[in-house]
Amino acid sequence: MTNDFLIEDLTLLRLPQWWESPWFLLSAPVAAGILLYLVTRWWMSRRPTPQAIPVPEGPPVHDEFLRRLQELRARRDSLEAYPLGIEVSEILRGYLEARFQFGIRYQTTREFLDSVVADTRLRSGHREVLTGFLGLCDAVKFARHDVAQPGREGLLDTAEQFIRDSAGLPPENGGGR
Repeated sequence: MTNDFLIEDLTLLRLPQWWESPWFLLSAPVAAGILLYLVTRWWMSRRPTPQAIPVPEGPPVHDEFLRRLQELRARRDSLEAYPLGIEVSEILRGYLEARFQFGIRYQTTREFLDSVVADTRLRSGHREVLTGFLGLCDAVKFARHDVAQPGREGLLDTAEQFIRDSAGLPPENGGGR
């Protein structure tokens, strides 16, 4: 026998009779759909339910951080952009950790923002403000981006506005100046 006739010697196996049954052809997709539905319900039930934001006991957390921002605002003229950017970032990061129990101090900005994309503790408006604020602080801290005096005021104002808004306080007129 030569290799030219090898394919002709192979025969296909005949399928079992139940495979060609119309009942099998109708019930297989229905069974697959039911199985997919059950697996999806099971998977969704495993997701954690959103938790209420725990409010720390004792004096309000925002008071301490607003006080620290006011102290920093009083010293802003004597600070350059780099130390100011570090301090205002630390104040806001500390507030986020104390108020919302985020582990932000041990995360990069990108790690933190990626982790809060679907977090219900922050509103989408807060996430947008944090993205811009932390991005500018990183530019000042790591790229030594020089920020003019109005930009420094903007950093302080944004941090104060975020703390006031997330604490449910009315905005202060004049930006605390």
